[in-house]
Amino acid sequence: MKRWMLVSLLTLPSLAAAQRPDTVAAAWWQHVQVLANDSLKGRDIGSAGHESAARYIARQFERAGLRPAGTDGWQQRIAFTEVALDQPRVQLLLKSADGESALAYGRDLRLTPRPSTGNVEAPLVFAGYGVSLPQAGVDDLRGLDVRGKIVVHFNGVPSGLSAPLQAHASRNRWAAMRAAGAVGVIAIGAGGVWSDATPAAVSYALPDSMLDDARGQRLGGTANPALAARLFAGSGLVWDTIVARAGRGAPLPTAALNTSLRATIPTIRRTVSSPNVVGIIPGTDPALANEVVVYSAHSDHVGTFKGPALTGDSIFNGAMDNASGVATLIETARLAAQRGGNKRTLAFVAVTAEEKGLLGSRWFAAHPSLGTRTVVANLNTDMFLPLIPLSGVFAYGYDESDLADDLDAVVRANGLSVLPDPEPQENRFVRSDQYSFIRQGIPALAFKVGYRPGTPEEKIWQGWVREHYHKLSDDVTQPVNFETAARFNSMYADLALRVANRASRPVWRSNSFFATPPIP
Repeated sequence: MKRWMLVSLLTLPSLAAAQRPDTVAAAWWQHVQVLANDSLKGRDIGSAGHESAARYIARQFERAGLRPAGTDGWQQRIAFTEVALDQPRVQLLLKSADGESALAYGRDLRLTPRPSTGNVEAPLVFAGYGVSLPQAGVDDLRGLDVRGKIVVHFNGVPSGLSAPLQAHASRNRWAAMRAAGAVGVIAIGAGGVWSDATPAAVSYALPDSMLDDARGQRLGGTANPALAARLFAGSGLVWDTIVARAGRGAPLPTAALNTSLRATIPTIRRTVSSPNVVGIIPGTDPALANEVVVYSAHSDHVGTFKGPALTGDSIFNGAMDNASGVATLIETARLAAQRGGNKRTLAFVAVTAEEKGLLGSRWFAAHPSLGTRTVVANLNTDMFLPLIPLSGVFAYGYDESDLADDLDAVVRANGLSVLPDPEPQENRFVRSDQYSFIRQGIPALAFKVGYRPGTPEEKIWQGWVREHYHKLSDDVTQPVNFETAARFNSMYADLALRVANRASRPVWRSNSFFATPPIP
C-alpha cells in the first residue's frame, strides 16, 4: 500500500472525530494528500503531474462555487522559455597583467543562463555590495563606470536597511546595473564550503521581456571565494578586508579591477507551457465589485531527483511546499463562498512557476485575467508550516501597508498575534508570490505560522527547514498539527472577507519604499 494511502486511512477518521463539527482540517489534509501524491511526480512545470494538479484545483474551485476567471476557462496558460547551459562547451578565460588563465566551470565560476546570455568579453569592476537604492541612502554604483563591464559584488547587503528593503536590494541589483550600462554580474560570498559539483544550470523566462529581471544580462554567475585574489590582482583591494567590513555591514570600497573575463556561453532553449488556475467570487456591491482582492498560493514544486540514480524515493512531493498552501487556498475559497456577502470580488489564484523565480505570479500581477477589474490587494500563503500550536503568525510586508490593520483585527478576534520576523536575513519578503504584486504597486502580505525565539516551537520550525525544505522527505508522512491547520484556514477566510468588505481600498504606509510603483 502506498504510504500516502496508509496515512490517509490512519489519520482522517480520528481527525474527523477530533474536529467535529469542524471538518476544515480533514478537507484540507485530503487536498494535501492528492497534490503531494507520488503520481504527480513533484509537480514540476510543464509536467503531466503539474497539469493534473491544475485540473484538480479547478475542480475544487468549481465545487466551492467559484466562477472560472482565466483566459481559457479556469486556466491562464503561460509559455515560458527554458534556457539551459550547454556546460561541456562553456569556456572561461581570465585576463590580467600577468597574462591569461583558464577558469574551470563549477570549480571557479558557476553561471545562470538567461535569455540574453551569450559570448562576452569585458573588463571587471568591483561595486561593493552592488546595491543602488538612492532613496534609502545607499548607492554603490555612484561614481563608478560600469558601462560595457561585468560587475563583481559582495553577496550581502549593508546595515541600516529594513528587512523588506534588505530583501528587495538582494534580489534587484541587476536593474540598476543594466541601467548604468553593465553587461554582466558576478556575485562572490564570504567563503564557507564551495562544492565543485556542477548542477544543471537552467532558468525560465516569461513571454514579456519587460518582466525579465535579467534582461540584457549576457553573463550572470557566482564565483568561488577562492578566486577573489585572482580577480582583485593589482587593484589595491584586499579580499580579507572586504570580508571583515561586510561582516559588520559597513560600507565597502568600489574600484575598477585590472582583470577582464572572456566567456563562451552556449545555451539550449525550448518552450515550456504551464497554467495559473483562476477562480472568483464576484463582489456584491456595485460600487466595489470591480475591485479585487487576490488570494494566491503556488501549485508547482521541483519535480524529481535529477542526480545519480537513487534506490527508493526520488520524488520531491512538496507536501508543505506548497500543497499545504494550495489546500488552504481551496478551503478559504470554499469558506468564503459559503459565508458570502463579499462586497469586493475575491479571486483565488493557484500560480505556477514559483520555484522558477515567482514567474506565474509575476505574469498574473502584470497581466491579470480579470477583464476590467482592478487588483487592490494580495494575500499569499506558501509553505505556512502548520507544525506547532498556533499562537501567532509571521506576516511578511506587515509594516508596509494598512493591510496590517485588517490583520491585527482578525488575529485578535482569533486569540492570536502578529509576531516579528526573527530571520530578516533569509529575505522571505521577496521569496514568495506576494512580492510580484508588490512590484506592481499592490499592497500585499504573506503568511506563515509563527514562533517566538528560544521556544520549543522554534526548534520544530527550524528543524523542518533544515531537514525537509526542498528535500525528498517533504511528503505526507511528516507530522502535522491539524488543529493549527484548521485554525489558520478559518482565520484566513476571516481575513478574506474583512479585506473584501473594508470601506476603502488598501493603501501603502506613507513611509513605505514600495508606495511608488513600478518597483524594478
